[in-house]
Amino acid sequence: MVNPVSEVNMENATAFIRHELRTPINAIVGYGEMVQEDLEENDSGLLPEINILLLETQKLLEIINVLVKQSDVNEKENKDLKKLFVSIPHSTNPLIEKIISYTEGFLARLDDSDTKEDIKKILLAAERLRNLVNNVESIFSDFLESLKTAEIPPELNFRIPNLESLDKSGKLEKNQLDQEFDSAIGNILVIDDNASNLDLLSRHLTRKGHVVTTSLSAKEALTLLESTNYDLILLDLIMPETNGDQFLEYLKTNSRFQHIPVIMISALDEFQSIIRCIEMGAEDYLPKPFDPILLKARIDSSLEKKRLRDKEKLYTQQVEALSAAMAKELDKGRQMQKNFLPADLLTEEGWEFAAYFSPARELAGDFYDLFELPGYSIGLVVADVCDKGVGAALFMGLFRSLIRIFSGQVAVDGLTAPSSSIPELPSNSSVNFEPLTAIKLINDYVAINHGDASMFATIFFGVLELDKGRLTYISGGHEPVFIIDTDHKIKTVLRSTGPAVGMLPGLDFKIGEIILEHNEFLVAYTDGVTEAKSEEGNFFSKEKLIEVLESDYSSSKELIDNIEHLLKQHIGEADQFDDITLLALKKI
Repeated sequence: MVNPVSEVNMENATAFIRHELRTPINAIVGYGEMVQEDLEENDSGLLPEINILLLETQKLLEIINVLVKQSDVNEKENKDLKKLFVSIPHSTNPLIEKIISYTEGFLARLDDSDTKEDIKKILLAAERLRNLVNNVESIFSDFLESLKTAEIPPELNFRIPNLESLDKSGKLEKNQLDQEFDSAIGNILVIDDNASNLDLLSRHLTRKGHVVTTSLSAKEALTLLESTNYDLILLDLIMPETNGDQFLEYLKTNSRFQHIPVIMISALDEFQSIIRCIEMGAEDYLPKPFDPILLKARIDSSLEKKRLRDKEKLYTQQVEALSAAMAKELDKGRQMQKNFLPADLLTEEGWEFAAYFSPARELAGDFYDLFELPGYSIGLVVADVCDKGVGAALFMGLFRSLIRIFSGQVAVDGLTAPSSSIPELPSNSSVNFEPLTAIKLINDYVAINHGDASMFATIFFGVLELDKGRLTYISGGHEPVFIIDTDHKIKTVLRSTGPAVGMLPGLDFKIGEIILEHNEFLVAYTDGVTEAKSEEGNFFSKEKLIEVLESDYSSSKELIDNIEHLLKQHIGEADQFDDITLLALKKI
């Protein structure tokens, strides 16, 4: 069997090991220096301890540099790798454990949430370093396997393994090797009028795996931005023609480019200008000459924020698309639900009818109905299904359909109203009770077949004999219905004659009966009228409704229009709290 170690140049091998070991150390130093700055600003007593942590990390870096350098001395001797794999954990683990212990102590004592997040990142980097040094030979073997199929130079194929994917044996799961490092790679545009600065930044960032484009001027950069999507911009503050702060202002006021994070590059004596750039929207800044560790930390942080914003933007777009699709479907449902309501109110000689319906959402649980019945009678319904939204709308359709079906015949699909289920009639009544038996049948049907849904409705259902003005009705837990006399005074209040419909099977419902005289009005409504809320949260109230009923009007339509006007005036800019339904009729 061929030894895979012999197939790779020792120089590349030690370069890979050095790169992999130094990456988490650079993260510890980068975040540690940011914590150090925070503690200095706050004059924290923990500052000496973070200084010690950084010193221990520097010792760790020196040890790794020495170990890898010693292996480079005899680069043709593959046995040096085996020796290196043994010496790395032996030499580094004590310091790594010390750094982890320091970090855990920080977390227990820090109160500042932002600083704590940086400490957590230091701890994560230290734990990853520990896993790396303890599994360095296994990770190196996986690296060699990846080189066999690589089509790019080995020095560009370095990736940080996802150490969280190590199983108990210390081996990496397949296809996991490049996952974590790839998530930190960015397409970066560097803008600086100094060619040597551009070359230095480009080479440094390229070695970290980033895709880098350079530009010597803002004008050239703008051309690049028009044709390419960038994840990050590094922008020099001082440039000819257009200064960095001027170009930054343009970027942050342009809707196409304002989402791209910008890191300003400047000398330390330009601090006030940097503050101004941060205020204009710059993500961060880097001092010249830049520190490689700080450069990496700030670029990684900016790219992480950019990707989170991109994910949020994508998620928002997906939500908006889904919302638009749902809105389209709800609109279809709303149009279909409108078909359940009378397209045109009945016109009967000697009577006038008017109605108003306003759903609180796209779909409503309220409904009203007017339909012809045998014997020169009409059925009139005002109902309110419990709850709101799609569920209430579905049951609204069910209740409405059942009322029309069951009021036209006593037996449907084998469901027959026995004599014991006939609602109790007023004494000496000659009314045909069969339409009103529908309420009893609907109650039992819904309670038996849909009891698990816990859906019920308050229903006022009346049968009006047009020639006599006789109204026989059942009010199943519904709001009171008002009869208004010729002087516009409340003559009669039709209260509930039974419970809400559909709650339990076998409920009893009584029938009420009145005679409507000439020029008298009947007004039925749902609780969305009296409980309509103003912007201050006050209800419209039953008292205010009665004031309108006892005001001046001449027709059913005028009465409904008056109530609608006052309701809209009361609600104002507030969201409509509940569905609103009104039905009025007048005997002429």
